[in-house]
Amino acid sequence: MPSKTKQLAENALMLGIALVLLFLSTYTVLGALVSFLLPLPFIFLAVSRNVSSMVWITAVYTFLGWIIAGPVAATIALSGAVWGSVMGIVYAKSGKALPAIVAGAGVVFLSTVFTLAFMAFGMNLNFQTILEEAARMRPSFMTKEQFDQMVSLIKMVLPASIVMFSFLSSAITHGLASLFGKRIKKPVPALKPIREWSFPRSLLYYYFLAMISVLLFGASMQGTFWETAIMNVKVMLDGIFTLQGLSFCLFAAYLYGWKRLTPVLVVCLFIFPILSTILSLVGIFDLGIRLREKLETRVKRG
Repeated sequence: MPSKTKQLAENALMLGIALVLLFLSTYTVLGALVSFLLPLPFIFLAVSRNVSSMVWITAVYTFLGWIIAGPVAATIALSGAVWGSVMGIVYAKSGKALPAIVAGAGVVFLSTVFTLAFMAFGMNLNFQTILEEAARMRPSFMTKEQFDQMVSLIKMVLPASIVMFSFLSSAITHGLASLFGKRIKKPVPALKPIREWSFPRSLLYYYFLAMISVLLFGASMQGTFWETAIMNVKVMLDGIFTLQGLSFCLFAAYLYGWKRLTPVLVVCLFIFPILSTILSLVGIFDLGIRLREKLETRVKRG
């Protein structure tokens, strides 16, 4: 089969799969789960296509989404196609997983911000009204003051939450692309094992600067831009240190040969939220006093 004909057939096949995924994400209860699969056909196409080809494929897919399921589905189609295309192009150009995950997270972040802005200004959706409706469903064990504090905190750290959600979504999509890519012989670059992850030590300085600012100027910063900025920085750094702590624990398990600890630790991280705080502290100590190097030296000495 000629190369051009083969490419056209592959384009048609991937577009067909993407349209099925779009239908499932729009009209079924599986929408949230399928949204992580939606970029995959475009990732697999983009790793062997140029930018102009992916622009045309994205345009055709968005148009078909509009025809089949309307403007809302077309918006979802455009977002998923751009997300997958960007990740696939970065995979092909860099040959590494991390730059593609970062690029994908950027697309998800911009898509989320655009969606919220459109809901607020294009659809005149009043988020304050939504919060007032949510207040009526306040749990009985929580006082109104506690509930209001929780809502205020959620509103304050919304930017950090969107950033972390973007990276998590992109990482999940990368994992799915790695899984399916091996089976269809279109492998994508792999990330290092989590046990080998390590973040820059300089992050500790930003963390302690944020903590000192809260302790010294917390009262005077209440309700200001600086309070929001510092809280968002702290939330993101807490997430990074939690990953660092998880990496250290998996590294220790690998050194001692505790293979069964890995899935148990990962599952417990989602079941017991307090574990995130413990892992965050472990991550801080790992970066601060280089626990990993000390442990490795100790194990080698026996």
